Amino acid sequence: MLDFTTKFGRRVNRRLRQEQIIWLTTVDSNNVPLPRPVWFHWDGETLLIFSEEDRAKIRHIARNPKVSLNFNTDEEGGDVAVLVGKARVLEEPPPQTRVKAYLRKYKKGLKDLGMTSAAFTGSYSVPIVVTPKDMRGF
Repeated sequence: MLDFTTKFGRRVNRRLRQEQIIWLTTVDSNNVPLPRPVWFHWDGETLLIFSEEDRAKIRHIARNPKVSLNFNTDEEGGDVAVLVGKARVLEEPPPQTRVKAYLRKYKKGLKDLGMTSAAFTGSYSVPIVVTPKDMRGF
């Protein structure tokens, strides 16, 4: 369980609630870590990420569910926050309330991309849930 009662934990929790982008790092079949920026929704326990079908991250998670997530640092390289956990591709859609919260969070981002919510959910139809087990940073 993550400790969000410390000063660092409170800062990470705030960023999980407010940030738009997090870097998801998976490991390929050659044990090469591959980070990529993703949109996410934090519900206080897990992160929900959506992917297009047949993407490398889905294959990586199937082989090795261990992932890390990190935020961008500040301009001086501070405000480092890294989460380590396990990812799983969901067989069933997540609860509709969570999908709606995700889409609400990215309403402006979708508009900027010229996408509707329906177009997004049609293209990014593979839900991934990450359960963080540890966090580190400064």
